[in-house]
Amino acid sequence: MTELSRPRGCTCTSPFRRRRSRHGASGRPGRDDRSGPGELSAPAEAAVRGYLARRPEATVVVLGEGPGTGFRRLDNGRLTWLSVLPPGDAAARRMLLPDGPRRRTVGRPGTGAGWPALVGTVERGVVVAVPGAPAGLPAGAVRDLLAVCAARFPGGALVLDALPWRAVAAVFLTVRHHRGVAAVHARPLPPRRPSGPARPGRRWLPWTAVCEVHFAAAQAA
Repeated sequence: MTELSRPRGCTCTSPFRRRRSRHGASGRPGRDDRSGPGELSAPAEAAVRGYLARRPEATVVVLGEGPGTGFRRLDNGRLTWLSVLPPGDAAARRMLLPDGPRRRTVGRPGTGAGWPALVGTVERGVVVAVPGAPAGLPAGAVRDLLAVCAARFPGGALVLDALPWRAVAAVFLTVRHHRGVAAVHARPLPPRRPSGPARPGRRWLPWTAVCEVHFAAAQAA
């Protein structure tokens, strides 16, 4: 990753120095290891796992989650999982995956208007993950999400999965002037492996990345 010039107190790293597509051997956009829409890519899950290594009792909020296999892979026995979906999708998900002591699904319109108030103990940490949805979100919606998370979850993190490089650049421009952001990193999604059968699932566009934003801790009173 390439170190960029950074504002005071903010560390920004990005791989987008060169605008060159990274394709698999077939020359087509790569695929990720996950099997369906609404699932985080492996690099995005790695970012969430890294946050949990530092804050093992954190709340993981997933906006627009798919079948729900992420909890099974990331559960450390201590985290709390909150899946935010439109009301109809949330009801269907609860039928398939009933809420448990540390995992629940809530229904909110769109990408989860009003969901921050449902997060419990923010002092234990909060990491918000959006699996693939930013590719279809307007830049303003991404900026609004950044602002909400920075204000409500000091010391937390936001993981935007499958973000087009132009949107990544917009995120970097936004956080340069945001006092609530401590660091932002971007990791390009890996190309599909040239060997072995292709797996069904999402097809990444060229130059899509995982963008990981960390928010500054709350100031002591």
